[in-house]
Amino acid sequence: MKVLVTGASGFIGRNLSSYVAGQGHEVVGTYLSAHELASRIPAHDGIRWVPLDLRDGAAVGQLVGSVRPDAVFHLAAQAYARVAWQDPVGTFETNVLGTIRLYEALRKAPPRDGVLLAASASAYGTPPAVPITEEMPLRAINPYGVSKASQEMLSFQYFRNYGLRIVPARLFITTGAGKTGDVINDVAQRVVALERSPDPGPLRVGNLDSRRDISDVRDVVRALWLLFERGDPSQPVNVGAGRSHSVRSIVETLVGLARRPLRVEVDATLLRPTDEPELRADVSRLRALGFEPRHAIEETIADALNFWRGAPT
Repeated sequence: MKVLVTGASGFIGRNLSSYVAGQGHEVVGTYLSAHELASRIPAHDGIRWVPLDLRDGAAVGQLVGSVRPDAVFHLAAQAYARVAWQDPVGTFETNVLGTIRLYEALRKAPPRDGVLLAASASAYGTPPAVPITEEMPLRAINPYGVSKASQEMLSFQYFRNYGLRIVPARLFITTGAGKTGDVINDVAQRVVALERSPDPGPLRVGNLDSRRDISDVRDVVRALWLLFERGDPSQPVNVGAGRSHSVRSIVETLVGLARRPLRVEVDATLLRPTDEPELRADVSRLRALGFEPRHAIEETIADALNFWRGAPT
């Protein structure tokens, strides 16, 4: 099977592309800029890398027409909420108009086995309750979340109007060794810096009481492949662990693994103006498809810490 992965150079994209290539499929992976290919996260040698900017409709059409994929995993996006606040127009040009351009190209050359959309739990906004079920309304509260909700609406529209099989997977927090910008890897990097320091100060952290649904990327790529194979385009599915972990427990695990005693200190500059007490997915639909996670969070945390210990200073 020939598989096109947009955004293959991102954290989930590299892991997913390597997983799919490891299953013996031909993978074409897109990237936005050349520096993304220099990631510390290894990628399968069988991936064929091609540049693609979703804002360029002609380039999108040309790539789809030349590759003629049997399957598409659409991960490419402007994925940072902070950047979305700073540049909502650019975020929508990539995430919403870029998705329209991709779907228009796929409408002219329909992939035999369909499309998997990497949607986001950010589309829920502040949920009325936990666990968060797929039936809860999408009430995104930042431009990024709105753009991801828009992607889902477009996917359903192209499914109903044009028969494109597009399965939406609503991703909760996904992490793993080498990711940047999430609590596990950010704190792990601070732990490593303190381990290496001749005169370490405190381990500075933010809100210790917030709880988040966090999945290992190795489990997430398996879930995405399962959804691609068995998912229903009319039924979005939460992709998460179905349980939440406090930042406190993550920090305590990292401190316990540290090679020297560390003192934890809450840093007010790391606190967010607003922070939901708990985000946790209802994963009943995912479990009904036969999915079970394989990696405990303690393993994920240890892997992240060891990754940054091996990274150059």
